[in-house]
Amino acid sequence: MSAAAKTRPTDLAATFEDDRYSWTRRRSVRRAGVTGEAVLVGVLALAALAAGHGVLVGGVFAVVWVVGLVLFVPLHSVVNLGVRGLYDRREASLDEVQRTQRDRSATATHWPRLLLSLLAVLVAVQTATGADGAGAAAAAFSVGFVLWFASWLTSTWHLAWTLPEED
Repeated sequence: MSAAAKTRPTDLAATFEDDRYSWTRRRSVRRAGVTGEAVLVGVLALAALAAGHGVLVGGVFAVVWVVGLVLFVPLHSVVNLGVRGLYDRREASLDEVQRTQRDRSATATHWPRLLLSLLAVLVAVQTATGADGAGAAAAAFSVGFVLWFASWLTSTWHLAWTLPEED
């Protein structure tokens, strides 16, 4: 590979830097996106807990999850565009300021991510052992998944929430 090809931005990096998406970089849009994602993840976790304890019927649970995950895709796209995809891009496509911002958020969220991951396991085990019915295992795995997923999103949420307003 030539030196020019190694330093040329990827198509993904070019998308994140595209001015068509500058509206996603406003602090209010980023924060609204983070809030929306957090609420959506919370709803999915509560739905899984309710299904695991027999409060939510399996078909309704499936619909809530499908709708929630479909809504998550465009919502996360807005958040990810707002932070210029700093967690999804190759290292070579980031400048020094972007690396510093990404690393600062990763460091700031290390312990919360670790605790959420542990909570994911504990809640999944508790849900599986405390629930009755055939759907209990699926609900337990769903609760564990959504909490683990939240731990994965925490760094991006922190970055989106704390990035300064762009000019």
